[in-house]
Amino acid sequence: MPMVVAVYAMLASGIAGAAEGASITFENAVDFRALRTFAIVDGRIDARKPEINNRLFRQRMDDAIRAALTSKGLKEVADRPDMTVTYRIADGDYSVVERRPNVWVPRTANQQGFNIPVGPKPVLFTEGTLIVDISNASNTLVWRGTYRDRETKSPSLSRNLSQDASKLLSKYPPKSK
Repeated sequence: MPMVVAVYAMLASGIAGAAEGASITFENAVDFRALRTFAIVDGRIDARKPEINNRLFRQRMDDAIRAALTSKGLKEVADRPDMTVTYRIADGDYSVVERRPNVWVPRTANQQGFNIPVGPKPVLFTEGTLIVDISNASNTLVWRGTYRDRETKSPSLSRNLSQDASKLLSKYPPKSK
């Protein structure tokens, strides 16, 4: 349950931040070349949107993660994998007020130019946060990718989150320092 609290805390902290973005953290001491097999376990969806919280979406997310990892030459196995992959997804509905610039009406032959003030505009959006964790065989977290996606329509968010998983995993394995 602490993971769910962490996900919601991350969602709340990202409201005023960037609309989309990825962050990757990993354990420097791990030799990622030694991790050759994987198993996807424990995908958790803590979302209220029915477009995201359903079996077909979970299957699409599993397939996206599977495709991204197998494209890296890794093999999915059911027994004794070198690494396990878990993911968490949470969503939240938010609104912000955006300021809009005044509209300038240019000068005409018989009238001077002037500004028309434009009021603030409310913007409603759904933000989804995807966290992908990779742990080694001893169940130690060695890689974490977090992706935030902000969409004005929930179906768009549902469609994009599996693509976001592919974007995150394109950064796996990390480049050694």
